[in-house]
Amino acid sequence: SLGDIPSGEDTMLSPRFLTSLLALILAGHWHSHFAEGHQVLSSKAALDRMAGDETQEQKQLHGASNALPEKVLLGYANWCECDNKIVEAVENGVNVVVWFNTNLKKSEKDSKPFVESCTDLKCVGKVAQTLRVKQLHTVHLMSIGGWNSPHPNTEFSGSEWFEAWNKWNRETAAQPEYGFNGFDGIDWDIEGNDNATSPFNKISLETMDLVGEMSQAAKRTGYIVAMAPAQSYLTVASKDYSLELTHQPVAQWQQLDFPYHGRNTYAYLLAKYGSQTFDLVTVQLYEGWSTANYNITQLDQRPSSYVSKLVSKMHTGWEVAFPRLGSQLVSVENTKVIIGLANGWAKESSGKFLFVGGQDLRKAYTQPPSESAKPRGFGFWNIGDEGKSDIFLTKQLNSFLNTRSD
Repeated sequence: SLGDIPSGEDTMLSPRFLTSLLALILAGHWHSHFAEGHQVLSSKAALDRMAGDETQEQKQLHGASNALPEKVLLGYANWCECDNKIVEAVENGVNVVVWFNTNLKKSEKDSKPFVESCTDLKCVGKVAQTLRVKQLHTVHLMSIGGWNSPHPNTEFSGSEWFEAWNKWNRETAAQPEYGFNGFDGIDWDIEGNDNATSPFNKISLETMDLVGEMSQAAKRTGYIVAMAPAQSYLTVASKDYSLELTHQPVAQWQQLDFPYHGRNTYAYLLAKYGSQTFDLVTVQLYEGWSTANYNITQLDQRPSSYVSKLVSKMHTGWEVAFPRLGSQLVSVENTKVIIGLANGWAKESSGKFLFVGGQDLRKAYTQPPSESAKPRGFGFWNIGDEGKSDIFLTKQLNSFLNTRSD
């Protein structure tokens, strides 16, 4: 207890320590140093370490050495992508990179939790170093999941998975030779599968609880936690809830070639584990035959107006009828909402996937009808396709977000 700590210049009650403690709390690192049951450091050496620069081990302990920027321009790397296009995207405006992807599997070798990744992690370290040398502050998240990807193995708990992921991040993903201490957090992207009979066209309740528990553990340790639901997985257009991902769209599309919509599947995470667990919620308006697509292209709503109404409704909240939790008001603060877009690849989809240019969204950010209608920022899939159909979405969005200046 504090009563057991002696007073004096080099003790935990010294101004130097209290200043360091306040800095840790403000930086969001209180949990990683204290709340997880770590022994309180009282030796002079330990205090000096806390008051000065953090060691490599300490940085890797809490993970999130980069704070989220006030204005977010989030770009997803393409599958397994690590190349100079990442650097170019950051130079052009991206300030949060979501690398793609990882899967949480049971190892065939030793039956232990195994983090599978197709990304060249040494390359990630080099890219992070390049961005740092260029003084381009960038948050690096790692995605878990993706379309056609296996869902996390539920033989292990969320806490066990966080322990495994944190170890992987510190010991495998981190590239100390390039000054890269690992990813700043995770982005949940658990989705469906093209195979209609796949078991992964349902997100089991066990999987949802694994996600929630792992997210809470990550958040406590100082990591950034984000999610990227397809629009139907978190839809203000319906109060229905389902774990199945084989529904037809809510909107009255004539096309029935994409029966892979959800019904507020991700809303369960917000209702049970709290919106405070998640720092960013990227709503994929580019889901196949999405509600946003219908309203903008079929009902002729202006993109900026639609986005403002969507963000406002998410902020205010909407009722979702959960079988076990009962009817609840689910909400996402506007300061956490990221509008998920597609870049040039969507223009080649014959209308199935919504494309909206940055110029059509400017007003939603610069002149929202109310402060609660203003999103935190915008994101897009994907960096590798920048320039396709001569569309450079990063530059378009940066023209009004001003996340990077010339």
